[in-house]
Amino acid sequence: MKIFLVFCGLLFSGVSFAGVVSQDPGKYALNDVYSEYPKAEILAPASPEKDVKEYLLGLLYFYGNSRWGVEKSCEKGVSLLNSAWKSGIVDAGYALGVAYYKGDCVKKSFSMSRDYFRKTAEAGYLRSQKALGLAYLGKQWAELFDSGDLDKAVFWLGKAGDAGDRDSAGLLAAMYRDGDGVPKDECESFRWLKKAVFSRFGDGDTVGFPLLAKYYENGIGTSVNLVEAYKYYDLSGSAGVDDKQRIAKKMTQEQIDEALRQSKEWQKENNVQVGGDFIRRAN
Repeated sequence: MKIFLVFCGLLFSGVSFAGVVSQDPGKYALNDVYSEYPKAEILAPASPEKDVKEYLLGLLYFYGNSRWGVEKSCEKGVSLLNSAWKSGIVDAGYALGVAYYKGDCVKKSFSMSRDYFRKTAEAGYLRSQKALGLAYLGKQWAELFDSGDLDKAVFWLGKAGDAGDRDSAGLLAAMYRDGDGVPKDECESFRWLKKAVFSRFGDGDTVGFPLLAKYYENGIGTSVNLVEAYKYYDLSGSAGVDDKQRIAKKMTQEQIDEALRQSKEWQKENNVQVGGDFIRRAN
């Protein structure tokens, strides 16, 4: 069984892992490893603790960390990552793919990098799926694959978007809206935009609300719905003030009240308050 660990940007960044030190890493519980990283989450049934620790320690040795007294050791880092990968920790395969692409701690090899990216993407690893999509599109990971294969780019971006990656879904929304490399399709654009706005992984909970509001206001890929448009303009905070004033002239007071009710309900459900010039978290 393949195991996926997502650390929301912490992977391959050289950060420390609480409770793990070079002197005796084996004595620390996995919960201690994760204690400082509440965003870390296991996306599949947990593997044996030793396999996950091998992966975490592999990253720790790969970069070294003065805070925990761990000197960088390419030999230990690569060995532990390989062991974790063979044990089914797919994250380790992605890390090795990046290492071979950059030539970090291993001899640079695009063929080895391709192999790791392919295998981890086929195993369902979101970051690898996104990497393949961007590589085939020619936007990132130059020389990994021949760019310009739009069918494969859309396929892998779609896999990542369906798995919850905001960037991949947003990119597909723009491509279908503009007919950029794919047939122009406003319905597909709207479908991917909604996925992007409510994706699990990505920066900015409300970043796509103004654009989604415009789709509802103008009937782009969906029916015109001023209540939905007003709601999402309201959820955009100060960025949506002028737009709310504009479309309010075409709405009844009942429609405006309903839009505001839905906006407040969303804020309550998501523990968010929209107001002033910023989004502030509710306590």
